[in-house]
Amino acid sequence: MSTLTGTGGLIRLILRRDRTRLLVWFGLVSILAIGIAASVAGAYPTDEARRAFFETTNGDPTQIMAIGPIYDSSPGGIAAWRVRGQAALLIGLASLFLVIRNTRAEEESGRAELLGSTVVGRHAALTAALTVTFAANLVTVLVVTSGLVGQGLPLGGSLVMASSFAAAGWVFAALAGLVAQLTESSRAASGIAVAALGVLYAVRAIADIGESAWLSWLSPFGWTQRMRPFAGDHFWPLLPILGLVLLLVAGAYALSARRDLGGGLLPSRLGPATAAPGLRSPLALAWRLQRGTLIAWILAFTAFGAGLGGVARSAAEQLNESEALGDLTERMGGGARPVDGFFALVIYLMSQVIAVYAIQATLRLRGEENSARADTVLTGPVGRLRWAGGHLTIAAVGSGVVLAGFGLGMGLVYGLSTGDVGGELARLLGASMTRLPSVLVLAAIAAMVYGLLPRLTAIIAYTALGLCLCLELAVELLHAGPSILKISPFAQTPGLPVAEFTVTPLILLVAVAAGLTAAGLAGLRRRDLG
Repeated sequence: MSTLTGTGGLIRLILRRDRTRLLVWFGLVSILAIGIAASVAGAYPTDEARRAFFETTNGDPTQIMAIGPIYDSSPGGIAAWRVRGQAALLIGLASLFLVIRNTRAEEESGRAELLGSTVVGRHAALTAALTVTFAANLVTVLVVTSGLVGQGLPLGGSLVMASSFAAAGWVFAALAGLVAQLTESSRAASGIAVAALGVLYAVRAIADIGESAWLSWLSPFGWTQRMRPFAGDHFWPLLPILGLVLLLVAGAYALSARRDLGGGLLPSRLGPATAAPGLRSPLALAWRLQRGTLIAWILAFTAFGAGLGGVARSAAEQLNESEALGDLTERMGGGARPVDGFFALVIYLMSQVIAVYAIQATLRLRGEENSARADTVLTGPVGRLRWAGGHLTIAAVGSGVVLAGFGLGMGLVYGLSTGDVGGELARLLGASMTRLPSVLVLAAIAAMVYGLLPRLTAIIAYTALGLCLCLELAVELLHAGPSILKISPFAQTPGLPVAEFTVTPLILLVAVAAGLTAAGLAGLRRRDLG
């Protein structure tokens, strides 16, 4: 029997089982790219308007950090820049989650062992998952290219733009295939892959905003950025990208051949026969299950914050000349240093990313329920609310610790560069922690949906976060009134260190989070598990 026997059947199974996920995940990227391209002409109708936007944006280090520089002021060039960051991250996350779901998660649940008792080869599951994911990215290329050409944009630039998104998807699909061979837990595999994605994106961001442009060569996001759609249309960066994909896939197959089904090359250590006193509560169990992921997020964001603190001073001249940041500081209260506007925007953007951790930690409840481990815990003297409360506490406290690490990293490094460690540390730590209530609202939405509509928890929670991100695009590209941003909890918290601190919106957001969480827990008490 060949190691690929049964691959076709597994491909059909994945397409049948994950058809909705494929449509939502990859369809969202296509809609985002086509929709933003369609709105650019209305937002910047003249060459003068586009040129002014081009010059302003390339002088704004926060935009360069978040997305990168604009390479051309044409409608296609602006559209390619505006969607680049979101599309690459979305398609990268979709690809890695899809591969891990159909490889490591299948082994963890025991379904892969059941299928393996039939005529299915050792590498069939990995091959099927990679094939479907690579094909989904390729279909995205065709859909986005067709949509852009239909709007009158050049075929070459449209194809390069769509291919740059898919290239990110291919890289992280291959990375997920490799990581899935290392651990015995799908949660750990997802955590490692997501952390790698975040670190590589941060490397690109620091390279673009700082004076070390060579750093971008260490990140595939830097490679895709060099494809420059509508500004040269370079296909050559696909060569190192495809080389990396082939290397990762080859590594995944080599590792798959060396391990047992259900095992990993980094196996979990056997624990003692009886639990330690500190592990005899639902909260302690939740900490034990989630500590690896939380530590990875803390380390990644502390390091990223330190990197941003290091480049902030070197970007001072750009900050002083940035019209966008001048307008921001004026709206937020005026009189603040331009560098404070930079930190305010950075903290605002990163709080939205940290909301991914809060949602991910809350979704652990659904994972424990699906794996039937929750049933084992609940057969003892543990109620549902205590069990769920342990994971929700980790999600809330963990989010605060990640935010604190981010603020401490920025404050310490920037303070050392200015000679005012104590002052900058306190200011940036406080500014970061002020964003915690906004993050808690997103976690509370996930908790509410888990209690009431458990099967839709992930889709609704991440969709809510996506809508918060899209509100800014509506204001920027569709000329919607700024008041629409009030729908987003991230727009409710004061933009420290620029704005004045006000406690009222923080109390209201905490109250909203508490209400949503209570609704979810009430639903959990009434419904059946499983």
